[in-house]
Amino acid sequence: MRPSAKKRLTRRLGAVTAGLGVLGVVMSTTPTQAADLDRQQPQAGVVRTDSHPATHSDLARAVAASGGSVPVTLITGDKVHVGLGDDGAPVVRSIDSAPRPDGPSVPFHTLTRQGTVYVVPDDALALVGSGVLDWGLFDLRRLVTLAAAGRGDTVPVLVAYTGEDGADAARKVAGASLGRTLRSIKGRSMTVTDGGRWWQGVRGKTAGTPAAARAAGSLAGVKKVWLNGLSHVTLDTSVPQISAPVAWERGYDGTGVTVAVLDTGIDATHPDVASRIVDQVDFTGSPTGAKDGHGHGTHVASTVLGSGAASKGRYKGVAPGAKLLVGKVCDDAGQCPDDAIIAAMDWAAHKGAKVVNLSLGGEPTDGTDPVSQAVNDLSRSTGTLFVAAAGNSGFTPQKVVAPAVADDALAVAAVDDNGDMASFSNRGPRVGDGAAKPDIAAPGVGIVAARAAGTSMGTPVDDSYTAADGTSMATPHVAGAAAIIAQQHPDFTGAQIKALLMDTADDLGHDVYAQGTGQVDLATATDPRLVPKGNLNFGQRAFPHAPVTKKITYTNRSERAITLHLSMPVAFADGNPAPKGLFTLDKDKLVVPAGGSAEASVTLDGGVLGTKGPFGGYKGLLKAQDDSGEIRLVSGVHTFVEDEKFPLTLKIVPPQGATDVRYGTVTFLPVDDKIHLHPALEDVVSGGQSVTERLYRGTYAARTSVSWRDANGAWQQAEPVAPEVDLTKAATTVTLDLRKAKPLRVRFPEPSETYSAMATSTRVSKTGAWSVSTVLQVEYQAGEPNWWVLPTGKVTMGTFTHDFYSSRTTPVVTLRATGGGAPIPLSARYATPDTTVGESQVWLRDNGSPTFREAATPVPHLPGKGHLPLVHAGAGTAADLARVDARGKLVLITPDDLCAGTCDFVALRDERVAAAAKAGAVGVLVAAPDLTSLGRPTELDQCFDGPSSCPAVQTYGALPVVSVPYDEAEALIKRLTTGHAGIKLDLGGSAVPTVYVARFHDEGGIKADDYQVAQRDLDRVDLSFHAQRRGVVHQLSWMQHLKDTSDTSHVAMPQPPTQETMSVFVTRQDDAISRFTASWADRDADGFLAHNRQEVNDLVLDGRDEIHWNEGPAVPGAVRTARTASGFTVTAGPCAGCRQGDTFSPAVYLTGSGSGGRQALLATEGSELITSSLTDVPSCGPVPSVTLPNMDFTCDVKLLNASGDEVEQHRVPLPDAEYALQ
Repeated sequence: MRPSAKKRLTRRLGAVTAGLGVLGVVMSTTPTQAADLDRQQPQAGVVRTDSHPATHSDLARAVAASGGSVPVTLITGDKVHVGLGDDGAPVVRSIDSAPRPDGPSVPFHTLTRQGTVYVVPDDALALVGSGVLDWGLFDLRRLVTLAAAGRGDTVPVLVAYTGEDGADAARKVAGASLGRTLRSIKGRSMTVTDGGRWWQGVRGKTAGTPAAARAAGSLAGVKKVWLNGLSHVTLDTSVPQISAPVAWERGYDGTGVTVAVLDTGIDATHPDVASRIVDQVDFTGSPTGAKDGHGHGTHVASTVLGSGAASKGRYKGVAPGAKLLVGKVCDDAGQCPDDAIIAAMDWAAHKGAKVVNLSLGGEPTDGTDPVSQAVNDLSRSTGTLFVAAAGNSGFTPQKVVAPAVADDALAVAAVDDNGDMASFSNRGPRVGDGAAKPDIAAPGVGIVAARAAGTSMGTPVDDSYTAADGTSMATPHVAGAAAIIAQQHPDFTGAQIKALLMDTADDLGHDVYAQGTGQVDLATATDPRLVPKGNLNFGQRAFPHAPVTKKITYTNRSERAITLHLSMPVAFADGNPAPKGLFTLDKDKLVVPAGGSAEASVTLDGGVLGTKGPFGGYKGLLKAQDDSGEIRLVSGVHTFVEDEKFPLTLKIVPPQGATDVRYGTVTFLPVDDKIHLHPALEDVVSGGQSVTERLYRGTYAARTSVSWRDANGAWQQAEPVAPEVDLTKAATTVTLDLRKAKPLRVRFPEPSETYSAMATSTRVSKTGAWSVSTVLQVEYQAGEPNWWVLPTGKVTMGTFTHDFYSSRTTPVVTLRATGGGAPIPLSARYATPDTTVGESQVWLRDNGSPTFREAATPVPHLPGKGHLPLVHAGAGTAADLARVDARGKLVLITPDDLCAGTCDFVALRDERVAAAAKAGAVGVLVAAPDLTSLGRPTELDQCFDGPSSCPAVQTYGALPVVSVPYDEAEALIKRLTTGHAGIKLDLGGSAVPTVYVARFHDEGGIKADDYQVAQRDLDRVDLSFHAQRRGVVHQLSWMQHLKDTSDTSHVAMPQPPTQETMSVFVTRQDDAISRFTASWADRDADGFLAHNRQEVNDLVLDGRDEIHWNEGPAVPGAVRTARTASGFTVTAGPCAGCRQGDTFSPAVYLTGSGSGGRQALLATEGSELITSSLTDVPSCGPVPSVTLPNMDFTCDVKLLNASGDEVEQHRVPLPDAEYALQ
């Protein structure tokens, strides 16, 4: 069904359109705290809003206002924080990389094709390019939709296996749980519950190749992995519109044919369908079985075969004689998991359904998605016809959704009662290969059909019927028509029914990629006189081109000869006529003898295009009409004519002295305007020192990743790119010489260390349809990132930018070893420089809704000054510690068994650190080869039996834990083992460091400057965090808006305790606005967070500024707008106090009275007052991240007058005038 045009304000923050005016009120909010959620009861006069966004667009809009984000989990265990850009497309705010056991940090690639955004870690890119992992696993739009449905912390997948019995033999793998068997795709559903563990099972076996990945580990025996995504459910005049009454008069009403409707279930008591149901099965796990709690399924079923009994026959379906199978595959919110759809299709096809109606759809695909593959497999093995909705996204090309994109599916577009294309009906061709879709059209506007009891889908007509729009409504018209053809031709397969309906459709004169062959026409389809047979789909034609001919045969079943007049208009994908001679019809007149057949031939000769083209997709119709015009037949004509391809070779020259060189995946991006030649995603191939790929003639960008060890054994990393390669004339070789690479680093006026850093290069094609961004990102870790960049020339086509973000702190801990020789300065790092870390506990309330509370665990730190003796205790086991005197000392341990790249923090804490504390130590130093991180504690505990079942909040550690580089540890151990027992460590550092943040931007190419920042190049901002008692700042970030760039990446900063002031120095830029975002909370006696607050402040920096967070109460007020001297400004968020037409919305911001920053938006809708968060953390109580991560939420709100009495809300007429909200 097409979405309603009316949106809830809570779901659409981009435009405020509430319809209630409230004058002269004071808004007071009472936050609902996590710790006492179970005790909260609705109060008189308190408005509660409990609706949550359930789709990508709703959820993303809810956080778009000021750079908020939705966290989504990749199958690799990485978390991507997704926001919404000004153009409505997903935007990557930040990425939390899951630990990898070896090598340097993993770069991430953000690839965009015509608005679809993918984020893929480099170590997964080769498996994606080879087809082992589907692109949809990394599609941000689909992942946010899962997050909105409460599935954001795990990744549901579908897995197809190589062997016949692969699905049955599938074994449990680490980090995943098995689901249902799906025999039609030789696969199973699976939920990856711990992506990091699951991905280690892949990485440990890949050996750099997809073939190796399939041989063992998590992908053993696996053919392909897809996301188990969510599809969505997308008659008195419409039935005659397709000539169904003519078929009834001829004796065909679907009698004896079984139709399956796989949808939201059925109202089995509705008079229009009750007598037609032969079986109903629930595939969703609904507690009410197959009962329709949404209304969509009942509406669709009655359109197929409803009797019209409740309307005395007025709203009769297309095939009222057919029988009905019901499969509930969508829940009562209209969300349909892929595995439920596949299982139900298999059930229906083997239960005897001749026709299966699928008024649902997912995302546009190339037809290789698992649901589409199941459609093809079941169609061919059982002869069942699957009729599927094209989708409701409108005019944009290549939007037909799965499973309608399946080769064997009959994809249905929607028209109105005048035969005009519905504005919402999706257009083709199919994404990926340009195949023609949709196939056929049917009425889908204002369709009146059965209304399920207790539902209000669409626009109710009365208690028994409701009206709705959408390709979902068009699809059952075609399914009913197919049932009538199946009755007339009981020996026909689904493929034959599909061909007959398409060939006999009524050409409405619209584009083939809009209407298919035309509107279904049962009068012609059931006319037995003339039947066409043949396929004029020429497929993809490779260069060089030779002529190819296809034939179509017309069989005359009447007793007189029929003369047909033939015509064949064919156009290029853009609508321009095909070049002369490309398609040739051998005759324009054909006599088909009585009782006989006659043929017509169509020849495609791509040679006429030479080397200039135009190359790409062509579409058209072969039209046949008799002398009277009574017989009209159409056959689709389609092809994709390829351009010439040339080899493009990318060679890498490693740096001088590099060892253990590792080559990442290579991506080739088309950057010219030949979008039509690249219907698939970017060319992605496994990396190597030399890689060659054959590509269409054109202009490309080529990028890869390379890591290596330097002479000291330290890991280094580069993301070299050739931003513009001419491949228009012949084979080309490009060399990326890393001997010319420059280190990527920044130097500030005083010694500092990286808290977080990010390097992003973005290449966008000439038309903007394609882009690839490569991101290197690192958070505070055991050492500094060693990144390199290769300078490039300026591009002349499209755009190319390079941004380097750095957040650095003065050292939080410093250690210097003295005694036994010259002092040894140590590069010491905590696991985190923050003073606390968060831990969440989640459980379900009695009504089934989840809730959680968050704890703040203090991180033990060493004293900021003094001296402590040092002792070495081997791997730090209890036995090792028993051999040394650790009392009052720092203990150096080398736990190689727990720390391979990243430590197993829980084991390190519970085994080694606890043992050191028991032995009397005052701190632990940890060293291991290639150590990058000490790890982090568990972030989420699920309490399945309520809060009383939650485990005790874990301490971060019994002692301070510090990492030191392995070579420095070896030097210490050498001194300790050669009799120098008097070694001590001088202590230093500050719990609240000074912070430096910077952004460096290159346009058109990479300059690779050495970034040296002087004190005069910096602006200072002092951040003060006020609180009545010591609390927690658990999110603090900075971003910089520049006038001529659109990148809005956040840079994380250290999180000091409240009641402190932290100084931040920002690199000065012209026409720049700095945005600071903070979230803070108090800690109660048990360590849990309460009174959670957030605030956003925009500043044009000028030497020295201050922000006083939480200095006063939050009050409704105006938001301070930052504006540079040139007039550049950024959107603070939704408009507050806006008029749209005759509706005025008294929306106001909740602002910090001390800083003036914005904290939330207060607005009304109808009789409800709604509060919407502006940043990642809600201001009125937390939202369960397992259900709706950090987005829309509920506040208890009262409307009070100046005396404190509750105010009655009422509507106020608003004449044309200017208004000021006060």
